Amino acid sequence: MPENIRCHSMSLTGEGGEMKIVIIHGLWIVEEALAVMREVGRVVVPRDDSEEALLDEMRDADVMVVSFSPHVNLRLIGAAGRLRHIARLGVGVESIDLQAATERGIIVTNTPDLTADSVAEFTMTLLLSLAKNLPSCDRAVREGRWEERLALIRLNRELCGKTHGIVGMGAIGGRVAVRCKAFGMRVIYYKRNRDLEFEKAVGVEYVPLETLVKESDSISLHLPLTNETRHLFDGPRFASMKKDALLINQARGKVVDEEALVQALKEGRIGGYATDVYEHEPPDPTWELLSLKNVVVAPHLGGGTREARLRACTALAEDIARVSRGEIPKHLVNREVLQKKGL
Repeated sequence: MPENIRCHSMSLTGEGGEMKIVIIHGLWIVEEALAVMREVGRVVVPRDDSEEALLDEMRDADVMVVSFSPHVNLRLIGAAGRLRHIARLGVGVESIDLQAATERGIIVTNTPDLTADSVAEFTMTLLLSLAKNLPSCDRAVREGRWEERLALIRLNRELCGKTHGIVGMGAIGGRVAVRCKAFGMRVIYYKRNRDLEFEKAVGVEYVPLETLVKESDSISLHLPLTNETRHLFDGPRFASMKKDALLINQARGKVVDEEALVQALKEGRIGGYATDVYEHEPPDPTWELLSLKNVVVAPHLGGGTREARLRACTALAEDIARVSRGEIPKHLVNREVLQKKGL
């Protein structure tokens, strides 16, 4: 079905002819995108980040704009009787009850691929930070421990000539592959469906997951959280990795068994870990992982650049406008909702 087809039964005009768009508290939406939203409705932000404040605004909301939180569960969806569109700023929709939304005829959209370059660059930043021990180098200079440079030199490593394994060769994984090849690395990958065309174009090799785990000097994770990927990297997987291998998690925190990870790092079964995603966000500042020297962490901002934010926010706002006009959004997640609406 053409994306620009008119579907008036999908229009989100509320009572009195004005659509209400609720943006969760604390979510930064660029002004250019806000201007697009204001052309089609009234934009509201809850008074604070409490559940009570959110529910107060959601009772008569037509559109909800969310990020990776809060969890849009059955309770929240049930309390928002007029809700017809959940617009996710970002890619993953595991925090949204898609089944409940679809059953109620609620459209769910996201902003896929628009932050892929930013996430790929951040992946390389994490990899280089681990390989070159940048956090330790920074602290040594700032704290007047210049003599530690010799110890750090012994720990630092080159990427050129090493093997990098990519788990999940989607838009982000593909961009990471290109960047690793530019560093002179051998790149191997694993995903459910091979991409022969990409293999030929970029010069990467497909291998089974167990082979990737055993052969890689560094591994980056770029796959969604599902029942199959939860704790995909656990104790046995860490035991199969090279003892000096570096693991970069740019997927979701729960893809890694964090308890087993801490043990593997403490016992020297893997070389290091870098992430900006966690099982619980924000993580507890007293968590043992955060005290380990061979760990680099960031506050879930892999796709967070000004350029990516502008692209993603604009795409999100344009889909809100499309739906308000009765058009099918460009980045529709639950296409089954069209059948629900008889389209």
